[in-house]
Amino acid sequence: MYIRPDIRKRQRGRHGEKGSALVAALCLIFMAGMLSATVLALSRIATFDVRAHVDLQRSAYVNEGVANRIQFLLAADRNVNPGSTQLGELDYTEFEYDRYTADGIPHIIDYHGTEVQVVICDAVSGFDLSNSAYRTTLQNLVSAMELDDADINDRVQTLIERITDYIDQDDNTSGNDGMEADDYEAAGRAPLPRNSSFRYREELLFIPGFTELFKPDRFGMLSDIRLITPYGMTSLNRNGSLPSFFTADRLLLKVQGRLEDEEIDEVLAARDEWFRERTKLSDSLDGLLLNRLRSRFSFNESGFFSIRIEAPDRSGRPSRRLFFTYPAFDITGPSNDRVEYYDWLML
Repeated sequence: MYIRPDIRKRQRGRHGEKGSALVAALCLIFMAGMLSATVLALSRIATFDVRAHVDLQRSAYVNEGVANRIQFLLAADRNVNPGSTQLGELDYTEFEYDRYTADGIPHIIDYHGTEVQVVICDAVSGFDLSNSAYRTTLQNLVSAMELDDADINDRVQTLIERITDYIDQDDNTSGNDGMEADDYEAAGRAPLPRNSSFRYREELLFIPGFTELFKPDRFGMLSDIRLITPYGMTSLNRNGSLPSFFTADRLLLKVQGRLEDEEIDEVLAARDEWFRERTKLSDSLDGLLLNRLRSRFSFNESGFFSIRIEAPDRSGRPSRRLFFTYPAFDITGPSNDRVEYYDWLML
C-alpha cells in the first residue's frame, strides 16, 4: 500500500512524541519514588528522634520522683538504724531490706516499673576552697606535692593570687601573676572578676590556670572541690570537718591522706571492691593503713547528702542524670515542709 511521504513523516513524528512522553512519565515516576523514599526515611529518623526525646523527658520526671523517694528512704533508714555502723563496715547481708547510707554504694530502685540507679555520698567532700580556707588548702597541696612536681609551688602561688583578686573588692593586683578587671577583659572574660565572695563552686573555672591543678570529673563537674554554701544556708565548711573518704580522688588521697602512689592504688582497689561487692574495708585493707585513713578522712555521715540518680549500667535506654545536695531531715519531713537544695543539676 502506498503511503504518501508527508503522511509517513507525520506518523514518525507522532511516534517520537509518544517516546518522549514515555521518558517524561518514567522520570516523574522515578522522582516520585525517590521523594517517597526520602519522606519515609525522614519519617523514620524523626520517629527515632522523637522517641529519644520522649525517653529523655520521661527520664527527667522519673529522676525527680526518685529524688523525692530517696530522701524519705534515707530518713527512714536513719530512724530505724540510729547510730549506724561506721561507713565502709556495714554488712548488708545482715538485713532483709536495702540500707541507704552515704557510702557510695550503687542502689537499684524500681520506680513504677523503671529501674533507676542511685548513689549516695556525703556532701562534706573534696578540697575546701571557700573564701576562708583556700590559702591553707592550697599550701597543704604544695607541701604534699612538691617532691613529685618541682613547679607546683609556682602554679599554686599563681592560683592563690588570682583567687585573691577574684574575691577581694579592690582593683590592686596581687603579686606578679594576679588578675583584675583589665586582665580579664584582655583575656575576653569581662565583666570578671566578681570582687566578692564566691556564689557557686563552678566560678572557679573562670579563673585562668585553675584546671591545671583541679580537673573536672567524668561528668564534667568539679566533684573534688567542696560545694560553696549558698547564702543563708548551713555551712558545709565547719571548722575541722574532714572530707569524706568515699569521694576522695587520687589527688585528695595524696594531699589529705599523705599516701604514697602504691598506697593510693591499694586504697582505690579496696574502695572499688566495696562499691562493687560491698566487701568491708577492714577485710581488704591493712589495719595500719585503714587507721591512717580514718584519722585523716571522715567515715561518718555529716547529715548533708550529695546524690546522683541515673539509668543503671548497660540499661541501653536514653536517660538523664540528676545531681543534687540537700540537708537531711527526719521521718516527719523537712522543716516548714520545704527542702532547700545546695545544688540541683540535671544533665
